[in-house]
Amino acid sequence: MAAPLAGTEDSGEPTVVAELEDFYALLGVSRTASDDEIRRAYRALARKHHPDVNPGNKEAEEQFKKISAAYDVLSDAAKRKAYDEFGAESLKSGFDPEKSRAYRRWSEGRSAAGQAARGPAAGEVPFEFDLDDILGGFAQRPRRRRPAEVMAEVELDFADALRGTELEARVPVERSCPTCHGSGDKPGSEVKTCGACGGSGRVQAVDGPMRMMVPCRACGGDGKIGTPCPTCAGAGTVTSEEWLRVRIPPGADDGTELRVRGRIPGPPGAPPGDLVIRTRVRPHPHFRREDLDLYLDLPVTLDEAYSGATVEAPTPDGPVKLKIPPRSQPGTRLRLKGKGVARGDARGDLFVDVDPRLPDETDDALAEALRGASKLYRKPVREGIEL
Repeated sequence: MAAPLAGTEDSGEPTVVAELEDFYALLGVSRTASDDEIRRAYRALARKHHPDVNPGNKEAEEQFKKISAAYDVLSDAAKRKAYDEFGAESLKSGFDPEKSRAYRRWSEGRSAAGQAARGPAAGEVPFEFDLDDILGGFAQRPRRRRPAEVMAEVELDFADALRGTELEARVPVERSCPTCHGSGDKPGSEVKTCGACGGSGRVQAVDGPMRMMVPCRACGGDGKIGTPCPTCAGAGTVTSEEWLRVRIPPGADDGTELRVRGRIPGPPGAPPGDLVIRTRVRPHPHFRREDLDLYLDLPVTLDEAYSGATVEAPTPDGPVKLKIPPRSQPGTRLRLKGKGVARGDARGDLFVDVDPRLPDETDDALAEALRGASKLYRKPVREGIEL
């Protein structure tokens, strides 16, 4: 008989887990990598594989989903700790590390003793226990479980992520079945005592000195068997989609998770569940972001770079006047303190890199002037560049 999965509870919903791929390998970092190393690796890969950067490329889209799933786990201290200890098993719905450790200790002790295989020793009395005592209880029917959190992914413009926005998300909502009103049984059908367990809801799993009792598969632990409701297939609930309006606070980043507690109606007798929103931020053609700091390559004319000028630069708070120092070289970096990303009371900076641009049109006089300017360099511009 297959061993039950320790530390998990079936949520009734499929869980997609990348069991064959190591999350550290996906991000290209070691298992001892720091949070900053993991964040930098994810950002680099996310920019490379983002669907907006690779339109129509299904392979890039799939890779983007995988690295996002890896970052979701490794960027969360609790999830990463569980993943390091239990691997992909820790990602399954309802996983409980304490129950899993208890099950492991029980299993190891049972193997060490070896009594199940050899039979009871002289003077020993067989004993019985319920596997629910180890795994923390068996939810008898799907309609009695606490609703799992509902995940919704939203895509944001770069500017909306910085400034905050409101949007509508369509999410699945579990409600009482309109046909059976939550009973799970076909209206008017006869409900009988389960013959497999005699109505107890438990059956013996193995013989020997340890009589393991497990929930009856025939009745799902109810002890009764009826004709399943044709609308909900016996679950007692049906799932529909509902539009919810949510507010994204300023400073959301790619992969940010926002939890809205109690927004998802639960099945009969269960409290409402949480809505978890994961944000995806479309890359910007000119700005890039690192945590709370913003970086901008700002084009300027040759005259503005050489002579100096006051130009307009965009920021999350609107345009500001920026002074370009005379004879600014390409890549000259200027800092606008407090003009980066705002998140709560924290505020990053905006770093502007000067980007001189050549004129679009050709002009003989300009070309002649530039050739004449060659004698103004104090030394060859490529001096010392060698391998």
